[in-house]
Amino acid sequence: MSLGTVLVAVADSGKVAGPLVGHVETKSAGLWMYLPDKAEGVVRFWEEGTDGGRQEVKLVGFDAPATTLPGQATTATLSGLRADTRYAYEVLVNGKGNPAWKGGFETPGAVGEPAAFRMALTSCMKFGQPQASWYLLLAQQPDLHLTVGDTHYADTTDPNGQLEHHLRYRREPFVATVHRQVPTYSIWDDHDYGPNDSDGTAEGKERSLAGWKQFWMNPGAGTPETPGAFYKFTRGEVEFFVVDGRYHRSPDKAPDDDRKRMLGDAQFEWLMDGLKNSKAKFKVIASGSTLHHSKGDGWRIYTFSRHRLFDGIRENKVSGVMYMSGDIHASTIAVHHESERVGYPLVEVISSGIANSGSLSFATIDFDTTVADATARVRIVYGDGTVREDRTWKLSELSHGE
Repeated sequence: MSLGTVLVAVADSGKVAGPLVGHVETKSAGLWMYLPDKAEGVVRFWEEGTDGGRQEVKLVGFDAPATTLPGQATTATLSGLRADTRYAYEVLVNGKGNPAWKGGFETPGAVGEPAAFRMALTSCMKFGQPQASWYLLLAQQPDLHLTVGDTHYADTTDPNGQLEHHLRYRREPFVATVHRQVPTYSIWDDHDYGPNDSDGTAEGKERSLAGWKQFWMNPGAGTPETPGAFYKFTRGEVEFFVVDGRYHRSPDKAPDDDRKRMLGDAQFEWLMDGLKNSKAKFKVIASGSTLHHSKGDGWRIYTFSRHRLFDGIRENKVSGVMYMSGDIHASTIAVHHESERVGYPLVEVISSGIANSGSLSFATIDFDTTVADATARVRIVYGDGTVREDRTWKLSELSHGE
């Protein structure tokens, strides 16, 4: 990944925000950008290092915008791509370009094929705080970026308020540079879903979800039968189950009994069916809520839901499960103390506070399924550039016996 543009400041672009590269597959990529009212945007893209073969696609707004603010959220699908190929692109707004509207990305190889790739994991992003860790993240040259909540602190279910926070943050120069060069996936937590510690009883959650779908380029959101922000995608031989721990959640203060839910029954069934039927070597469950490290707002106080998940993994002999989370304004690697319920060490990667903590930290995870015993290497990088934790697990260590 080229770092030549990392220090290019985002120009005074009026109401423009983005571009943001979202879900990228072998033959297509999604791109998001916010444009002024009545502005026309096009994306030109081409294989990096070539002079010809440039293609062009229009940025299109939503038929039913979730917000009433001036401007428009737009998206484009870049299609006809080739696997394992690096592409460059530029956005033109009303026929004019800007260095801050140029970027690039690399398409992955085929799903289900051995691959080695690096992901970055973040959460807890706040404008007005130091942002230099985004430079450190970009220097790690991740192939994808997953952010697991608190992508802003609007603390409201009103999509107008949420969008104002998204736009302000996406215009931060370092953040914008990552978004336009690293395919970015997201899930919300409490502060970008609704008020602090909010749950399924939050008033206006339907509007919050409608806005969320228009603010990101995730590969999906819920199912036709079950609303929510959850989705899954696969890269190589790693499948990601990005779960929504807010929309169907019981209140934190509800009695910790068998009626208390973290995901809701329908989403839980979706997750377990996905885990059972997955052909991937590693299965990643990602959510804003930690398994144990939060005493008042995580799976720790949802005993029935936590045990149902752990027991389901063991009873269905699902190997290679790892958990990723954020929330607590600190980053670390943990093995859950109830791992015996899973049948092997349940590794949790917590990455929180890239721009809202004392450590300004984030995590990287290197998956390599090209070797005989596939590996997952986890590192915690602090804002001073030091690597504070560095651990590797082999797939054989995260598996049930035959």
